[in-house]
Order: sequence, then structure tokens, then C-alpha cells
Amino acid sequence: MIKMVRDRVVMAKELKGKKDVNGKSYEYEYYTLPLNIYVKKHIIEKFGKNFVVEIDENTGVICIKPKPLEDFIGITKCPSPWASNL
Repeated sequence: MIKMVRDRVVMAKELKGKKDVNGKSYEYEYYTLPLNIYVKKHIIEKFGKNFVVEIDENTGVICIKPKPLEDFIGITKCPSPWASNL
């Protein structure tokens, strides 16, 4: 079996929302990646908006890593424990 892992560098997109509840209007902001994956604001503040998305086509595992973290410690494969056994 040939392992097919696609990886690409993506940038988180900042979206602003507005919600009306009981006559009060609330505004909020959130961040998403392609594939509609939500990223928490503190992760963006800590690592920035650049991420690496790895998709293993054989197993269907999607791994998302902050790009600065990958550059700093040199993560080369998805660190999930179940992904290394497949």
C-alpha cells in the first residue's frame, strides 16, 4: 500500500458575526480554515494565521498544525497516535 499524504499551507480567515438576542446586538469574531474547520482565537494569537493541513488519502486522517510550530520543532508527520499505526 502506497501512503498518499497531501499537505498544503493555508491561512486562517477571520470572520465577523452579528447576533441579536432579546433585543441586544452582539458582535463576535472567529477564525476558520478550508474545509470549514474552526480555530480558536487563542491558537491564532499564539501561533499566527498560517497552518499546514495534511490529508492522508488512504486512512482519511486530517492533521492540522500551526506552521511556526512545524518550522520550530520540525514535525514531519501527523502526531496522532492512531495515524502512525495505520
